[in-house]
Amino acid sequence: MESNIIYMPPVKDCTIVEIDAGMAMHINSCFTKQNIFKISNTVKEEELPLLTYDYKFNKWRTGRFIGKLFFNYNNQDYCFEVVPRFGNASVMHLLEEIFNIKLAQCNSSNKLEGNVQNELIKKLISFIWVKQLSKANVHGLPKNKVKKEYKSLTVKGRIDIRKSVLPIYNENQMVSTLIEKQVDQTIIAILYKAYRILCKNYFLSQNMLTDAVKKVVNSSSSYNRISVTTNQYNNIKYGAMYANYKSIVDFSWQIIQRKNNSISQEQFNTSNEALFLDMAEIWENYLMTILKKRYAIEGWKVYSQKFNIYKEQKFKRGLIPDIIIEKDNNVVVFDAKYKNMSSRRYDYDRSDFFQIHTYGSFLESQNKKIIGLGLIYPLQKCFDEELLKSNFSNNLYGESINKSWFKVDGIKLSNSIEELSNQKNAFLNRFHKNLMYTN
Repeated sequence: MESNIIYMPPVKDCTIVEIDAGMAMHINSCFTKQNIFKISNTVKEEELPLLTYDYKFNKWRTGRFIGKLFFNYNNQDYCFEVVPRFGNASVMHLLEEIFNIKLAQCNSSNKLEGNVQNELIKKLISFIWVKQLSKANVHGLPKNKVKKEYKSLTVKGRIDIRKSVLPIYNENQMVSTLIEKQVDQTIIAILYKAYRILCKNYFLSQNMLTDAVKKVVNSSSSYNRISVTTNQYNNIKYGAMYANYKSIVDFSWQIIQRKNNSISQEQFNTSNEALFLDMAEIWENYLMTILKKRYAIEGWKVYSQKFNIYKEQKFKRGLIPDIIIEKDNNVVVFDAKYKNMSSRRYDYDRSDFFQIHTYGSFLESQNKKIIGLGLIYPLQKCFDEELLKSNFSNNLYGESINKSWFKVDGIKLSNSIEELSNQKNAFLNRFHKNLMYTN
């Protein structure tokens, strides 16, 4: 079967592609949001096609997803692959920053491709899971407090006088209660279920496991049959000591949910196999991460939040700014845009401008002081000084009466971790100057 597959030439994300209209529409019909592996639960889900028709150029264009789709078209098996336009290593570097890990074993090849169905992109997910769990398991398995009741001749903890009256009279025993710590069953069950899925479907092997991960796996196998509901997952409480478990539990939940969502799809059509990463999600999480690392220590809150507007009307909507940076009621709002940006006139999307200004106006209506707004893009080439100046306005709408600034900026993505680090620092330095100038 594998030898009969026609591997179409890989295409880059967000670029024009030469493809037959019938095949393009068939590819879109095979692609669903269940094919997308989300690295977090913070970025809003959107029903977007894998290919869209660009009427400006009268050609098809790939979107923001990278990965592979195996499908059957006119009784022939095909593989359609979208690769990152900035290179595979740049994706690795962004993920390393987001998860604060080193993907050394992946970096040795700097590849996300391979003829086995999505083997290496699945292995990448497995590596991230192992590295995250290793970092989280600093203080051992997460525990929570549980109140236990004992009935015996000896007292454990505190005597429950009301419950002890009859046992003392009839059985010569007392009832006592004791607060004990026990392993959080919900967390451990989620981790172990994710582990089993990774072993079965994501090429996770025993030689990829660290000692810390082996310890967790060996301690949690007895929790495999525990079912976990969405409500239980949402109600997990993380104490200060185990707060670093949240990211790996969220990541594990995404693995479990993707498995659950794909079961019905596999039963419906077993000829399609697809796994994609959302580069827009990765880009947004990357920006959120570097801004948090830079400004959280200075008392700034860096977050995203959904604001419901027109709550009582039929046209109610939700506003979700990608990144809000706030301190003492002063805010900066950024929208992360994973699109082409070369400062050509048609790169500046009209709807993006209206969207970010709407966010600013809304937050201003909530008595926030708007320091500035911005659209942030991944760049193929860095902006020179002239472009930086032409992409910055000291006043919103270009009006001198408004003291908030507006900017279009970005970070040049590179396969070189040193160059990417330099570009990241240059972006943060430019933003810091904007921040200090306003204050």
